[in-house]
Parts: sequence; C-alpha cells; structure tokens
Amino acid sequence: MALFALLKILIFLFNSVIFFGGLGLLGIGLCLKVDGGSFTDFLGATVSPFTQLVVIRYLCIIIGSILLFLGILGCWGAIRENKSLLLLFFVIILIIFLVKMASAMIILVFSSIANVLFVHIDSWAVGTLRESYDKEEDITKIWNTTMKELHCCGFHNYTDFSGSRYQNQSGGYYPVFCCKENLPCQESGVAYDKKGCLDKLKESLEKNGKLIGGVGLGILVFEVAAMVVSMVLFFKIDDISYD
Repeated sequence: MALFALLKILIFLFNSVIFFGGLGLLGIGLCLKVDGGSFTDFLGATVSPFTQLVVIRYLCIIIGSILLFLGILGCWGAIRENKSLLLLFFVIILIIFLVKMASAMIILVFSSIANVLFVHIDSWAVGTLRESYDKEEDITKIWNTTMKELHCCGFHNYTDFSGSRYQNQSGGYYPVFCCKENLPCQESGVAYDKKGCLDKLKESLEKNGKLIGGVGLGILVFEVAAMVVSMVLFFKIDDISYD
C-alpha cells in the first residue's frame, strides 16, 4: 500500500509538471503568433527561416494544448484508480513523445537547408520593397504591419528603400519606420541602428527556440517518467484489488 500511495504521488507530480509545461508551450506558441504573424503570412512557406517559425509556433500550440489535457487525464486516472484512463494516458503520451522526436528531426532538416533557400528569396523580398511598396496596397499594408510589430526597417535595413519606387515618388524620403522621429525622413534622419525585419525575426526565433528547447527537454524527461509510473500503477491496481 505504501508503494501504491507513493506511485500515486509521483503520477500527480509528473502530471503537474506536464500540465504546466503544456501551459508554457501554449503561451510561447501564442506569443510567437502575435510577434511574427504578418511577416510569415506575407512570406509564406517559401522562406525557410519563417517556415521554421510557423512550424514551431503551431507545434507549440497543438502540443501544449494536448499536454494540458494529458496532465488532467493522468491525475484523474490516478484519483479514480481507473486502468482504462491510465492506459489511455500512456498511449497518448507515447504518441506525443514520438511526434516530438519526428518534429525535432523536421526542424533540424529545415535548419540545414535554410541558407540555401534564403539565397533564392532574398532578391524577391527586397524587390517587393523596391518596386511594390506604396504601389500595391496589400503588400504595403503587410510590410507596414511587420515593421511596426517588429520595430524594424526593410528586409535587411533602411538601404532596401534606397533608390526604390517609394523614395523616388516621395522626393527622397524613407518610410516612418526607418526614421528617428517617427516621421518620413531623408537619409540624415534615418535611425541607422534600426535592424532589418529579417534580423529581428531571426532574433525572436533564436530567443524563443532556446526557451522552447529547455521547456521541451524538461517535459520530455517527465513524460518518460510518467509513462513508466503510469504502467507500474496500471499493474499495481490489479494487485491492490486482489489484496
């Protein structure tokens, strides 16, 4: 009985960690959605660094939501001493474990080809700023939203607008997002230290990637432990019932 009680305490502990870990992943996923939404919608699945952000974002939201459910399911199964719930908990958490392994491999593959794909989209992204900004309403709106959200200027920096259609039409001015005073300015008023949207998005991806990796690794350890304890508890329920 003492061992059985200890197992129940452990399953509560592990599932509490899984629950709060899922809550953390869900929060990260929702934050990523707010931070990079407009830019990733614009650049879509053709740009590897942004594709990684989209993939990680939705994986966090989906896996975080499932982990929340699993945390509740595991605790409920232990309270009720219900073998069916414990078995369901084990099967689902095993599936999540395997999906995480597959997801990690996918992200690694994306990372390995990022530089190759970036060469092909660099000229295209800069081209939209030079030729389509302030000409095509949808593209202008998306770039404005992106530069406002990420506090950035251009794809690389303010020079993406140098010699652009916008600059020529405006009499040599740069967009407000590139300027020190938050007003359209000529080159003398440019905020030279303001980074391009590509660098800002990469910074966000790297920063959140470390956080996601740490949370994910911690949850992974507790998932394995929870699977082991749930199976031991599963078989111990029979022993207790026989006693």
